[in-house]
Amino acid sequence: MAKVEMEVVGLHRSPTESYNAFILVLKERYGARRLPIVIGLPEAHAINIHMEKIQHPRPLTHDLFVNVMNELNVRLLEVVIHKLQDSTFFAYLLLENSEGQVVEVDCRPSDGVALALRAQAAIFCEEEVLQKAGQPGPEEEESSPPRRAPRSVSALREELQRQLEEALAQEDYEKAAEIRDKLKKLGLGGSEST
Repeated sequence: MAKVEMEVVGLHRSPTESYNAFILVLKERYGARRLPIVIGLPEAHAINIHMEKIQHPRPLTHDLFVNVMNELNVRLLEVVIHKLQDSTFFAYLLLENSEGQVVEVDCRPSDGVALALRAQAAIFCEEEVLQKAGQPGPEEEESSPPRRAPRSVSALREELQRQLEEALAQEDYEKAAEIRDKLKKLGLGGSEST
């Protein structure tokens, strides 16, 4: 399956998850689709401090990991989000040592993204995952066919959460508030694992 290069375009507090949940928004580097991933507070903090270029006097965990890789002459080639199962994304690091040996190491997407940002490595998503969980970007929405009505409460919840994450990614907070209210009114608010 083909890999699609992604970039970080947003990090927002999740209005439908717990207080400590955030939405990491990745976007195709050469396209418009977006991939929202719910992540925890520590991972959001690690990503945000790098994006905001905040310097700490001592290395934090992800900085330490990159420092160890550098000292051992190991290079992070890329991070790949390769699977979506039961609302959980799976990823791996592709590492290369000084002898040219390449190894794949399992990781959470949020940790992979935090490391990729620090190591200036590429972030990829398998096309199959992007087809399952990706959302159209602003340019695609106008030409996309309308979505079918959901058939079950579970499907309705998923559709409303998808719409909510899309509204947040587009920073349309008025629409996001309306969708959040629909979720609350229907009693469908809850949390998903990532």
